[in-house]
Amino acid sequence: MSEVAGGAGPIFESGALPLITAESFETLAAEWAGLHRSIPNALPFAHPSWHEVWLRHCGGDAVPVFLALRLPGDNEGEHRLIGVIPLDVQGMEARFLGDPDLSDHSGALVTPGLEEVASAALIEWLMEDLVLGLEAWGLPKASSLRPALLTAANHYGWSTSEEIEAITQIVELPGTWEMYVSQLPKKDRHELRRKLRKLDSAGEAGFVSAVGPSELEEEVDGLLAMMRESREEKAAFLTSQREAFFRDLAATFGANGLARISAVTLDGRPVARIFVLESGGTTMLYNSGFDPSLSSLAVGLLSKALLMRDAIERGQTVVDFLRGRESYKRRLGGHPLDIVRLRLTRA
Repeated sequence: MSEVAGGAGPIFESGALPLITAESFETLAAEWAGLHRSIPNALPFAHPSWHEVWLRHCGGDAVPVFLALRLPGDNEGEHRLIGVIPLDVQGMEARFLGDPDLSDHSGALVTPGLEEVASAALIEWLMEDLVLGLEAWGLPKASSLRPALLTAANHYGWSTSEEIEAITQIVELPGTWEMYVSQLPKKDRHELRRKLRKLDSAGEAGFVSAVGPSELEEEVDGLLAMMRESREEKAAFLTSQREAFFRDLAATFGANGLARISAVTLDGRPVARIFVLESGGTTMLYNSGFDPSLSSLAVGLLSKALLMRDAIERGQTVVDFLRGRESYKRRLGGHPLDIVRLRLTRA
């Protein structure tokens, strides 16, 4: 068990802290993926493939350290993996690995219920490695890891600060599409139905999804083209480096069942596309684009609405619009949740 400085006794009554060691990505990846599969609704951003793709295309300046947390050995000497915390350690400063411009949440993965002991073990590792500060970005304010990190930091005498980094907007899905529509405010409900009727009157409207790696690879070019065409900011965002990231992510996540590219079609032709991430019962709208020549048909907005209908029909329970304050998220019933950034500093 870990002792507070000065011999004040164990930090947590739950017993010995987990073993924490830095391991190579190659050694850890398969076991990490297995842990991700075992945790209901584990975020796609916490899957090893996410970090692998990001490092391949965007992580040139990072110094990645993959901390594996394991329970003390059982009678057979097994040390069960209970968490992975990927860090970027630059000198005496550490931060969660990744880039908030591409990753809507942090990539830390901890078995539910073990966040406190995992956070204490992390603080001890940082102290042993002479790290003076940790930037824990991309944490949902409602997550269990956030208070666990604050509690561990306070127990070890570290100072803490917190700021709102972004908001995400989510919709908890009812059992049917009609129930969902009926829950929208009257004005938004009527507007949605009117726009859907207008789309239907313009031709034969459909909604299709590419789900396998080969299908996703075929669709990603169309997605990127629509992203560039629909908004100038997205065209500027899509550097060649980020385009390569999107292509690689589509193929890699497609192979792991964590992504799909959905499209609204009109007379068989795609008019809007959405890059969707999924894990457990949650559908996440990662990015999207549409044909601007059909903006009068609101195909951009309707692609999100039809994604909601598709998610309901497939039995999903939550749609997460991810970061951003775009008005369509509110009009489609999104409820804002804070994403916070913690700063933990050694006294």
